[in-house]
Amino acid sequence: MTTWLQRAAATFALALVLLPLGSVAASAHSGGLDPQPVLPRIVAVDPAIPGLQVTVVEYGARLRIDNGTGAAVDVTPAGQARTVEPVVAVGATDRWADSRVTAAAKGAGPGPVAWSVPPTVGETEVVVRGETTWPPPPSALPWWLLTAAVALAAAVLGSFAVRRRWAALVVGVLSVGMVASYVVHVLGSALAPDGVEYWPTVWRTAGAVGTGAVAAALAGAVLTVLGKRFGLLLCALSGALLVLLTGADVGSFSNPVLPFGWSPDLDRVTTALTFGGGLGLFLTGFAVLRALSPAPGSVPETVDEPDPVSAAHTADAQEPR
Repeated sequence: MTTWLQRAAATFALALVLLPLGSVAASAHSGGLDPQPVLPRIVAVDPAIPGLQVTVVEYGARLRIDNGTGAAVDVTPAGQARTVEPVVAVGATDRWADSRVTAAAKGAGPGPVAWSVPPTVGETEVVVRGETTWPPPPSALPWWLLTAAVALAAAVLGSFAVRRRWAALVVGVLSVGMVASYVVHVLGSALAPDGVEYWPTVWRTAGAVGTGAVAAALAGAVLTVLGKRFGLLLCALSGALLVLLTGADVGSFSNPVLPFGWSPDLDRVTTALTFGGGLGLFLTGFAVLRALSPAPGSVPETVDEPDPVSAAHTADAQEPR
């Protein structure tokens, strides 16, 4: 095996080592939010207190209180001891995941399940009434078919890419499209968390592994266009990492509530393109290594040349004296 191929194989093996790291280093969506089958909503605040605003944020994950009243808002704990329930100062905002809302999500459905949270505003007891609903779920089949079609196309093109210039160029374009879908997915997901700065959230969502996957795909595409076979392995490395980073997101195919700032179907499209394309490109890596590996009994690409000094001594020894 040539030095070049050994280096390429070592790089691709590194992808396999990094796969568990990718599953730990990044969550499916920003803030650890996941696709859900339920959606809580506020029905009423009784009695209505001027300046008190209670809303559901992060697609049902947490409640938020904006305290525009003249007194502190004390959210009564769900149990005997206070855990996450806040005391919101005058003019402040706070968010928390209330167990009373979470428990309602475990109801039988699909009809609404009522819940209530009892805060106290100064000396006034208030009841925030809400309900958890089960929106109609989408059909997952079309999204799985799209994912499978993208994966199959990437794998087939990858099998031709080693010997066919046009196929290598298409694989490079596919790699760019895959990471573009991933970037859109990250940008939309970063809009879901409430009360955080946007661009730092984008970087945290992508993480070092996601950023490295994007860089590997772009570098691989450039090298592939330049005719370097090592570029295909970089594309495969990127695909392997993105499969791990978006594997949990396939739950968006069957869940109606997605923590995504834009259209839910756009999130599903980006997931299908990223996960399917990544899987196909990952399989491409094995095809590239297999094509570049010398067949048993084949002539090595390089032949060691004799040392000119040793050859000279041998010639002198053979001359008659």
